[in-house]
Amino acid sequence: MTDEHLSKYSGHTHAYSHDITPVIALNGTLVTVSVDRDGVLWTCDLTGGPCVQRPLELDRAGPEDEWYYEVGEWCEDDDTDEDPGGGGLRPRVEVDPSDLAVQLTVAHLDGRPVVLTGGARFDLSHPDFEAAGGAVRVWDLATGRKVGATITGHELGVTALTTVASDQGLISVSSSEEGRLVARNLSRGGKPVARIQGSYNGGMGAGLVKGRPVAVTGGHDNFAQAWDLLSGEPIGKPLTGIDPMVREIALTEIDGEAVVVASGGGSSDCALHLWSLDAQERIGPRLTGHDNTIGSLGTAAIAGRSIALTSSSDGLRRWDLARGEQLGEVLAGHSLTMITEVEGVPTAVISSNDAIRLWDLAALIA
Repeated sequence: MTDEHLSKYSGHTHAYSHDITPVIALNGTLVTVSVDRDGVLWTCDLTGGPCVQRPLELDRAGPEDEWYYEVGEWCEDDDTDEDPGGGGLRPRVEVDPSDLAVQLTVAHLDGRPVVLTGGARFDLSHPDFEAAGGAVRVWDLATGRKVGATITGHELGVTALTTVASDQGLISVSSSEEGRLVARNLSRGGKPVARIQGSYNGGMGAGLVKGRPVAVTGGHDNFAQAWDLLSGEPIGKPLTGIDPMVREIALTEIDGEAVVVASGGGSSDCALHLWSLDAQERIGPRLTGHDNTIGSLGTAAIAGRSIALTSSSDGLRRWDLARGEQLGEVLAGHSLTMITEVEGVPTAVISSNDAIRLWDLAALIA
């Protein structure tokens, strides 16, 4: 791999270590985004500038629903310090910042950069209470202030989180441990879009298919399932032939045809699987090469070629999806963080032991 990266950053150790460290432009500067265990938002300048911290507006982190403020734990004693009058309810505990952001992504909402966080299973309650599940929240990247209402609806923790920019507006899509998928239109004040029951331990990917927002769910089952988010209805039959614990899922196009790409679960299936969403059938054989479970997956179109990047404990691999073949050798010691666009250039955000780099995808697959 030649050192033709767009930018490099190293040295930041303050933030909680997420599997995904998204990158976005803030005030014209590319920054990495993370949230630490104290609920502090960190942005780090990828051009060599400083890391900046902004405490999130945690006093507004609870949902706006009355149940959050009214439901608590019955006091066992008639007279306690918490309830001197006896027989009342203790107030629900505050949000634990360490449970706030087990998943995160970035997007532009009505022109401003925001970060979305997905909470753990006890995000909205204490383990002694009935679990209320993880929540999705939107925060202004420049100020740390909460934007709009807290999105509830998950019974357990959020396991996957993304957004889809559609002609309907910016749609947040989250999946959770119990397999529930929740989609809301952030451009319309968090208006409900879909509530779908997917696979337990919910893996999920989402994107536009012929201009329509689509999600694909996976997880505990040995199949993936595509869903039309606007109707909430499944698209075709389950996509089979993959081992359980499907976690990494992406939507792409090959020769104008909508395609689902997913990684198998467990050490027995370390391959990429492809299905035609239109024909509802598999495309080609499994793409093998990794010797351990694929932990990250991204797809892009480069000069008319449909490519994918995957990473596992053995390193990063590049794939030509139309040809069904690996490009070049494995890049040991490198891991894909995400694929995005930087000033209109398809770009891979790749981490290694010493740095985070932005790579021009065209150079990376040449």
